[in-house]
Amino acid sequence: MQVRRRKKRKRPVGESERKSRQKSALVEEVLRDAEKERKTRQKAAWIAEALRDGDKDRLSQLAVSEGGLLSDEVRVRVWPRLLGINMLETVTVLPGEEELSSHTEYNQVVLDVNRSLKRFPPGIEEAERPLLQDQLTRLIVRVLVAQPTLHYYQGYHDVAITFLLVVGEHIGYQIMERLSVSHLSKFMAPSMEQTMSLLQLMYPIIRLSNPSLHNHLVQSELGTIFALPWLITWFGHVLPDYSDVVRLYDFFLAGPPLMPVYLATAIVLYRQEEILATECEMSAVHGLLSRIPVDLPFESLLVSCQQLYEKFPPYTVEKEALLDLAKQKEERMKGRVVQSLPVKTYRQVLARIVIYGAPVLLGVVVWRVCMQG
Repeated sequence: MQVRRRKKRKRPVGESERKSRQKSALVEEVLRDAEKERKTRQKAAWIAEALRDGDKDRLSQLAVSEGGLLSDEVRVRVWPRLLGINMLETVTVLPGEEELSSHTEYNQVVLDVNRSLKRFPPGIEEAERPLLQDQLTRLIVRVLVAQPTLHYYQGYHDVAITFLLVVGEHIGYQIMERLSVSHLSKFMAPSMEQTMSLLQLMYPIIRLSNPSLHNHLVQSELGTIFALPWLITWFGHVLPDYSDVVRLYDFFLAGPPLMPVYLATAIVLYRQEEILATECEMSAVHGLLSRIPVDLPFESLLVSCQQLYEKFPPYTVEKEALLDLAKQKEERMKGRVVQSLPVKTYRQVLARIVIYGAPVLLGVVVWRVCMQG
């Protein structure tokens, strides 16, 4: 004989109990805010102490740690120190307007700067924007005049605009000139070859961290173009939240030049479930990864980024990437046919023709579309 059990009814919450829960939640929120404020004050004191002592290593640690450098007022003082720039000893001779406007890259810089309106924070008045655009153009061309062996690239203005907004034109120029011969130098080579080689470093890290994800990406023939705007703009072009961008710049300025590559890899690994659930086809996976979610947990991603760097340092990753390239070259020389997924649509056929026939051309086209978008 089947006995039916009566469902337990939820005990109705009385008015007094409901108010008690609300009060407890409010107290917890107040305590969290108070603890956050205490940590912020403590960190501000540590930063001020490190600035007084000229302790660059301590400033780097504080810039990397949770919350970064707290505010733009602090960044104005700390960012130059992180790059070893002493503004009191820096004396520069400013090129004239005629020299700037006659530079071979001047017109391209003006075009890119005119497309950068969306990078200005919403609070900036319309009347101020033309002045900021003039400052940004002048800042960039001054660097190109001072470093004639370097080449401007689309995306450079996205990096420069962040420094202009935070520290102003004069300090922004000093920072951009220093970064152009260090962290950004490979992007400013005559061709994209060195930049694409940096992006290729993502695959050995992914393979060593998650072989199944690596296989999915390789079989989909994804490549690395999806991450190109991330790398060359230090994520400035693809992140809509200004606070996220400056937080990442704290991290990148305090770390080695390859940190943007490791962060890009950390983001791909973080989204592994989404990627594996996506059809193993180039356009599908590229479409997913080329759109960065607005709610990424950057503080935890920066921790993962640091862990990846320590676990797989650049010299080991570069070695793995060279071995991968050598293996691919050997397979091509032997005439091996790489098995791939069945071609289902005309679009996929065309995509594979482009991939196998002109990968560099594809990279340049996609890159330009991304940067103009």
